[in-house]
Amino acid sequence: MPMMNKGQYKNGEYTGNIADAYYGNIQVKTIISGAKITDVQFLNYPNDRQNSIRINAYAMPILKSEAIKAQSAKVDVVSGATATSGAFQESLASALAQAKN
Repeated sequence: MPMMNKGQYKNGEYTGNIADAYYGNIQVKTIISGAKITDVQFLNYPNDRQNSIRINAYAMPILKSEAIKAQSAKVDVVSGATATSGAFQESLASALAQAKN
C-alpha cells in the first residue's frame, strides 16, 4: 500500500503553536528532511506535577514515534494521556501546516 503522505513537506524546522494540555501547555517542533517528518521535539510540556511527569514520560515517546511513522499529526490518542495526546496533535498540526508544499 503506497504512503499517501510521502514527500508532502518542505525541508526545515517548524515550531507548532502552544496547545493546552489541561495541567499545562505542550509545544512541539518538527524537523522535516527529505520531505518527511524525521523528528519531533517537545519544547514545552507539563512537568511540575508528579502525575504530569509520569504521564508525559510514558506518552511523549509514543506520540513522537507514531507521528514519524504516520507522517502526520493524526495519531491515536495514548490511553491515560488524552489531554497530552490532543495538545500534541494540535501543536504538531500547526507546525506541519507551515511545512506544507
